[in-house]
Amino acid sequence: MKIAFVTGCFPKLSETFVLDQITGLIDLGHDVHVFSFEAATDAVQHESVARYGLAERLLLLDAPRGNQLAGALRALPSVGTWLAAVGDGESLRTRFARGSQGSFDVIYCHFGHVADRARRLKRAGFFSGPLVAVFHAYDLAVFPRLRGRDCYARLFAEAERLLPITEHWRQELVALGADAAKIEVRPMGVDLDAFAFRERTLAPGETLRLVSVGRLVAKKGFDLAIDALASARQQLSMPLVYHVVGDGPLRSELVELTRARGLSEIVTFHGARAHDEVAALLESAHVLLAPSITAADGDKEGLPVVLLEAMARGLPVVSSYHSGIPELVRNGQTGWLIPEGDRTALADTLVEVARHPERWAEIGRSARRAVETRHDIRQLTRDLAAFFEGLGPKVSAGGRARQER
Repeated sequence: MKIAFVTGCFPKLSETFVLDQITGLIDLGHDVHVFSFEAATDAVQHESVARYGLAERLLLLDAPRGNQLAGALRALPSVGTWLAAVGDGESLRTRFARGSQGSFDVIYCHFGHVADRARRLKRAGFFSGPLVAVFHAYDLAVFPRLRGRDCYARLFAEAERLLPITEHWRQELVALGADAAKIEVRPMGVDLDAFAFRERTLAPGETLRLVSVGRLVAKKGFDLAIDALASARQQLSMPLVYHVVGDGPLRSELVELTRARGLSEIVTFHGARAHDEVAALLESAHVLLAPSITAADGDKEGLPVVLLEAMARGLPVVSSYHSGIPELVRNGQTGWLIPEGDRTALADTLVEVARHPERWAEIGRSARRAVETRHDIRQLTRDLAAFFEGLGPKVSAGGRARQER
């Protein structure tokens, strides 16, 4: 199949789920083309970007002179005049002509607001094929608050399918007016072969190693983790350390909070790190902290991929009753959950987890089984390819649709 992946920014280090789907479909022999409205500026890149030559598959949709796309598409009657207006018409036409006239078996878009921009491109004749929109979190939690709850009305009407990653977000799509018949929950996954399971233990006198991974933004709840750690430390006799991996706008605030709580000697802020470095920190840790919250602007999690990666490894997780997380983490069974934003409950849970390492192995095994059951990226990619196959007519080598026999 000939598949168009459309993203807002590519390749983002934090969006490994996009890379995993792209590379998985390439491994299955499909012809994958990547379109993005922006180029990522992350200093660190996932190794698969180079290994699969993804830069050669990428076509940037925005002009070098700035983000003029949305206004241009609203104002201009045809894709030809739009291409001329954004100043890169010739190179876009030349490169796109190599792509079999822009006909695809599916136009697969990550995030609803990105899919809506792709919808306008499709209407302008830039490419053709059934449009599928994947919804994660920001696109349903924040975007409708900024643009109005009817912001997806045309997308809901014109998209072939709407794919939320959790049941939580399926319900939100229905609440926004989407046709339930078009909606199908399709979770993200991880490569289980990349995460060897290991039972976690804690020897007497050993330092308890805690870790969090994610962008340093409000919805991650890292300030709660620091506050809870300060409280738990007073109740525990064991030494402990806390590694925070990731970067973002709240870094200076979190560093200052760490200093104010007297934790500077046990908390390390690593910044953004390559995937293998993150893997090493997760492998050496005893417990993952992911106390997600709803930010002041309404931003929420989808289902953090780091939870999947940690649970696949057998790493005990402490998270929160937030968004779709309880669909994966079952309190006391596959991890521990606290009420969203409850610092006291988080501190108490950390103390409980630290004092009862004999429970970690059982929790870890159950967590691994939960990821194997619903989040095996190889099975999910095969299922996704079969889903694409069922969408309709296929694209021939010459760019014309053919009917299945």
